[in-house]
Amino acid sequence: MKEEFSNQQIFNLEIPNFEDLELIRVSGKYLKIILFNLSIFSIFLIGIASAALYFFYVDLSLLHVLMIVILTFFIIIFLFLNAIIGFKFRKYAVREKDLVYQHGWLKRSLIIVPFKRIQHIKVEQGWLSKILNLKSVSVFTAGVNGGDITINGLPEDIAEGINDHIRGSISKEKAEDGGQA
Repeated sequence: MKEEFSNQQIFNLEIPNFEDLELIRVSGKYLKIILFNLSIFSIFLIGIASAALYFFYVDLSLLHVLMIVILTFFIIIFLFLNAIIGFKFRKYAVREKDLVYQHGWLKRSLIIVPFKRIQHIKVEQGWLSKILNLKSVSVFTAGVNGGDITINGLPEDIAEGINDHIRGSISKEKAEDGGQA
Protein backbone atom coordinates (compact mmCIF):
# COMPACT_ATOMS: atom_id res chain seq x y z
CA MET A 1 0.00 0.00 0.00
CA LYS A 2 1.47 3.33 -1.05
CA GLU A 3 0.82 6.36 1.15
CA GLU A 4 0.68 9.71 -0.53
CA PHE A 5 2.48 12.43 1.42
CA SER A 6 0.76 15.77 1.77
CA ASN A 7 1.77 18.89 3.65
CA GLN A 8 -0.98 21.45 3.20
CA GLN A 9 -0.83 24.88 4.69
CA ILE A 10 -3.21 24.96 7.65
CA PHE A 11 -3.52 28.70 8.08
CA ASN A 12 -3.04 31.75 5.93
CA LEU A 13 -1.24 34.73 7.40
CA GLU A 14 -2.96 37.90 6.37
CA ILE A 15 0.05 40.13 5.89
CA PRO A 16 -0.68 43.40 4.10
CA ASN A 17 1.32 44.15 0.98
CA PHE A 18 4.09 46.66 1.68
CA GLU A 19 5.70 46.78 -1.75
CA ASP A 20 3.80 49.87 -2.89
CA LEU A 21 3.89 51.52 0.52
CA GLU A 22 4.97 55.16 0.59
CA LEU A 23 7.45 55.60 3.43
CA ILE A 24 7.97 58.96 5.14
CA ARG A 25 11.44 60.28 5.96
CA VAL A 26 12.23 61.28 9.51
CA SER A 27 12.79 64.98 10.17
CA GLY A 28 15.89 66.49 8.60
CA LYS A 29 16.63 68.11 11.97
CA TYR A 30 17.56 64.68 13.29
CA LEU A 31 20.62 64.66 11.02
CA LYS A 32 21.96 67.55 13.13
CA ILE A 33 21.77 65.34 16.23
CA ILE A 34 23.55 62.50 14.46
CA LEU A 35 26.30 64.82 13.21
CA PHE A 36 26.65 66.41 16.66
CA ASN A 37 27.09 62.97 18.27
CA LEU A 38 29.60 61.98 15.57
CA SER A 39 31.52 65.20 16.15
CA ILE A 40 31.82 64.41 19.87
CA PHE A 41 32.93 60.86 19.03
CA SER A 42 35.44 62.19 16.48
CA ILE A 43 36.96 64.53 19.05
CA PHE A 44 37.29 61.56 21.41
CA LEU A 45 38.87 59.45 18.63
CA ILE A 46 41.33 62.22 17.74
CA GLY A 47 42.17 62.55 21.45
CA ILE A 48 42.96 58.84 21.70
CA ALA A 49 45.10 58.95 18.55
CA SER A 50 46.90 62.07 19.83
CA ALA A 51 47.54 60.45 23.21
CA ALA A 52 48.91 57.33 21.51
CA LEU A 53 51.21 59.46 19.37
CA TYR A 54 52.33 61.53 22.37
CA PHE A 55 53.15 58.57 24.61
CA PHE A 56 54.59 56.28 21.95
CA TYR A 57 56.12 58.84 19.57
CA VAL A 58 59.69 57.80 20.45
CA ASP A 59 58.99 54.18 19.52
CA LEU A 60 57.12 54.97 16.28
CA SER A 61 58.57 55.55 12.86
CA LEU A 62 57.29 58.27 10.57
CA LEU A 63 55.37 55.61 8.62
CA HIS A 64 53.56 54.47 11.78
CA VAL A 65 52.67 58.04 12.70
CA LEU A 66 51.29 58.67 9.20
CA MET A 67 49.32 55.41 9.31
CA ILE A 68 47.70 56.38 12.63
CA VAL A 69 46.81 59.85 11.38
CA ILE A 70 45.47 58.61 8.02
CA LEU A 71 43.52 55.74 9.61
CA THR A 72 41.92 58.11 12.12
CA PHE A 73 41.05 60.53 9.33
CA PHE A 74 39.48 57.79 7.16
CA ILE A 75 37.47 56.37 10.06
CA ILE A 76 36.02 59.81 10.78
CA ILE A 77 35.26 60.46 7.10
CA PHE A 78 33.59 57.03 6.76
CA LEU A 79 31.44 57.60 9.85
CA PHE A 80 30.24 60.97 8.59
CA LEU A 81 29.55 59.70 5.06
CA ASN A 82 27.77 56.64 6.46
CA ALA A 83 25.57 58.87 8.62
CA ILE A 84 24.74 61.31 5.82
CA ILE A 85 24.05 58.69 3.16
CA GLY A 86 22.28 56.34 5.57
CA PHE A 87 20.02 59.14 6.80
CA LYS A 88 18.23 59.16 3.45
CA PHE A 89 17.02 55.62 4.13
CA ARG A 90 15.51 56.27 7.58
CA LYS A 91 11.82 56.07 6.75
CA TYR A 92 8.65 54.95 8.44
CA ALA A 93 4.95 54.40 7.84
CA VAL A 94 1.99 53.89 10.10
CA ARG A 95 -0.84 51.82 8.71
CA GLU A 96 -4.13 50.64 10.19
CA LYS A 97 -2.68 47.51 11.76
CA ASP A 98 1.09 47.87 11.77
CA LEU A 99 4.16 50.06 11.97
CA VAL A 100 6.83 49.93 9.26
CA TYR A 101 10.43 51.15 9.65
CA GLN A 102 13.26 51.08 7.13
CA HIS A 103 16.88 52.00 7.78
CA GLY A 104 20.42 51.37 6.54
CA TRP A 105 22.10 51.81 3.20
CA LEU A 106 24.86 49.20 3.29
CA LYS A 107 22.52 46.71 4.91
CA ARG A 108 18.92 47.77 4.38
CA SER A 109 16.44 46.59 6.98
CA LEU A 110 12.67 46.78 6.72
CA ILE A 111 10.82 45.92 9.92
CA ILE A 112 7.05 45.53 10.07
CA VAL A 113 5.49 45.24 13.52
CA PRO A 114 1.78 44.41 13.75
CA PHE A 115 0.05 46.30 16.55
CA LYS A 116 -1.18 42.96 17.93
CA ARG A 117 2.42 42.02 18.76
CA ILE A 118 3.32 45.22 20.60
CA GLN A 119 3.89 44.74 24.33
CA HIS A 120 4.46 48.40 25.15
CA ILE A 121 5.33 51.72 23.55
CA LYS A 122 7.62 54.49 24.76
CA VAL A 123 8.01 58.10 23.62
CA GLU A 124 11.31 59.79 24.56
CA GLN A 125 12.95 63.14 24.10
CA GLY A 126 16.60 63.92 24.81
CA TRP A 127 17.94 67.37 25.63
CA LEU A 128 19.09 68.10 22.08
CA SER A 129 15.88 66.65 20.66
CA LYS A 130 13.92 68.94 22.97
CA ILE A 131 15.73 71.97 21.52
CA LEU A 132 14.89 70.79 17.99
CA ASN A 133 11.29 69.75 18.91
CA LEU A 134 11.87 66.09 18.07
CA LYS A 135 10.91 62.87 19.82
CA SER A 136 11.58 59.16 19.47
CA VAL A 137 8.96 56.42 19.46
CA SER A 138 10.00 52.92 20.56
CA VAL A 139 7.75 49.88 20.30
CA PHE A 140 8.61 46.63 22.00
CA THR A 141 7.32 43.23 20.99
CA ALA A 142 7.29 39.84 22.63
CA GLY A 143 9.75 38.54 20.04
CA VAL A 144 13.33 37.89 21.04
CA ASN A 145 15.20 39.14 18.00
CA GLY A 146 14.56 42.05 15.66
CA GLY A 147 10.96 42.89 16.56
CA ASP A 148 11.59 46.09 18.47
CA ILE A 149 11.62 49.39 16.60
CA THR A 150 12.88 52.82 17.62
CA ILE A 151 12.08 55.64 15.23
CA ASN A 152 14.21 58.66 16.09
CA GLY A 153 13.81 62.15 14.70
CA LEU A 154 10.03 62.49 14.62
CA PRO A 155 8.41 65.90 15.06
CA GLU A 156 6.75 66.07 18.49
CA ASP A 157 3.17 66.13 17.20
CA ILE A 158 3.75 63.18 14.86
CA ALA A 159 5.43 61.13 17.60
CA GLU A 160 2.51 61.77 19.95
CA GLY A 161 0.07 61.01 17.13
CA ILE A 162 1.76 57.67 16.44
CA ASN A 163 1.71 56.88 20.15
CA ASP A 164 -2.01 57.71 20.42
CA HIS A 165 -2.87 55.77 17.25
CA ILE A 166 -1.04 52.62 18.36
CA ARG A 167 -2.47 52.76 21.89
CA GLY A 168 -5.96 53.32 20.48
CA SER A 169 -5.61 50.44 18.04
CA ILE A 170 -4.35 48.09 20.75
CA SER A 171 -7.20 49.10 23.09
CA LYS A 172 -9.75 48.66 20.31
CA GLU A 173 -8.41 45.19 19.42
CA LYS A 174 -8.45 44.11 23.08
CA ALA A 175 -12.03 45.35 23.45
CA GLU A 176 -13.08 43.47 20.31
CA ASP A 177 -11.41 40.30 21.61
CA GLY A 178 -13.31 40.61 24.90
CA GLY A 179 -10.24 41.56 26.93
CA GLN A 180 -9.65 44.61 29.04
CA ALA A 181 -8.89 47.83 27.26
